[in-house]
Amino acid sequence: MLGYFVVHDPYLGWSLIWISFAAVGSIALFQFTTLKNELTQNNSYSLWIHSCLLVIGALYSTSVEAFTAYLFFLLALRRLLSMRTGLGLVKKIFDASFWIAIAALFYSWTSLLILVIFISIILYASNNIKYWTVPFIAVSCVALLTFTFDQFIGTDYLIQVFKGFDYNFDYLTNEWSLSTIVSLIIGGVGFLFSMAILLGFPNISLSARSRFSILGFAGVCGAVFLVIEGVALFLLPVIAIFIARFIQETDNKIIKESLLWIPFISMLILFFLRF
Repeated sequence: MLGYFVVHDPYLGWSLIWISFAAVGSIALFQFTTLKNELTQNNSYSLWIHSCLLVIGALYSTSVEAFTAYLFFLLALRRLLSMRTGLGLVKKIFDASFWIAIAALFYSWTSLLILVIFISIILYASNNIKYWTVPFIAVSCVALLTFTFDQFIGTDYLIQVFKGFDYNFDYLTNEWSLSTIVSLIIGGVGFLFSMAILLGFPNISLSARSRFSILGFAGVCGAVFLVIEGVALFLLPVIAIFIARFIQETDNKIIKESLLWIPFISMLILFFLRF
């Protein structure tokens, strides 16, 4: 699908080539993180749903920066979820903070995800004050490196990051595009399945609750991005995992098949509407 646009519209197509590289990396990283942290059973439900939704996102967004930030967000999420082992906490907190700070260079609002790091510290490492200073050190390192780069090259990249926090809800005040409608539908689906998982939270094992708490708070940040700028990209991991969990828990075969086919059919329909 993405290859079509490279031939049909070279300007848009070459942009999608870089997006496709980021998307492929994101899919591989998502699957590794999901299985490694036992967020779903050993199946491909979440991978299938995430891949379909990510292709939809690639078709309706030409922002290479957002997809690059998304890749770094997944790198950070992987480190946060791995804190459950209790090993190398300082390194994991630093890595997660570092990746989120880099993501913020591409998409400013991802800096809000630093709150998820502090929530992870509360869940796993609140007994030692040194852990609370690590995120500040990591962010300072990225800021210092970026400032040095700006001075050496003569750019104002760090200033552009701060300007990226401007918002005016244009996607709501202007005539709604299909991209905005798709993002809002994805957000609505994510909300419904989040509520379903939340109602079933007592059935989740105690050892897994902290991981789903981190995932849930990351989803809240993703919902904020959706409300502020109409970007649903950062909700995709939460939606894919929660739908996969729902499929695992239900015994209704019709519901299972529907939830697996709907993302694929939606992807095909939206691909043709893209013309």
